[in-house]
Amino acid sequence: MTPQDARRAGRALYEVTQEAGTARLTLDGLTAFAALVEQHADLGKALLSPFVTGEAKRGIVGQLSTALGIGPAAGHTLQLIAERHQMDGLAGIVKELKAQVHKQERRVDAEVTTAVALDAAQIDQLREVLSQATGQQVTLSARVDPAVIGGALTRVGSVVYDGTIARQLARIKEQFVQQG
Repeated sequence: MTPQDARRAGRALYEVTQEAGTARLTLDGLTAFAALVEQHADLGKALLSPFVTGEAKRGIVGQLSTALGIGPAAGHTLQLIAERHQMDGLAGIVKELKAQVHKQERRVDAEVTTAVALDAAQIDQLREVLSQATGQQVTLSARVDPAVIGGALTRVGSVVYDGTIARQLARIKEQFVQQG
């Protein structure tokens, strides 16, 4: 499945599930299934293998969907792409469906990278500030990268705010080079 096909499939799945009021449930189901496949490399290999029949893949996906309690739209989608040997498109479908669901829910993903770990209170405070700034509900994840040196690198959706000391030092270096 091409990336374009995956995006189209994700948008179409959103439209169908939004009308039924199950878009969030479908996203959660597909996300849970994708996480399971990621955790079990052999499962992923089997679902991507051209040597495993579509019918066998459909059976595997059906059993796992039932075990995970995945809703009907997500289960049907998984069985369909498994049977057609297009499981490689799952990540793209989930990405597009997530974008559409988050847009409808006025929710945005954000990630903050700092040199040292933030405590829960700092994360909550940053989440609140970002929510107020964007007018959306923010889902915030935090990473630690010692190369940041200090400050924070924050990505909200596709917008990046670089307030790191590493970036400030790079700017100063650029100014010195330009001045000769």
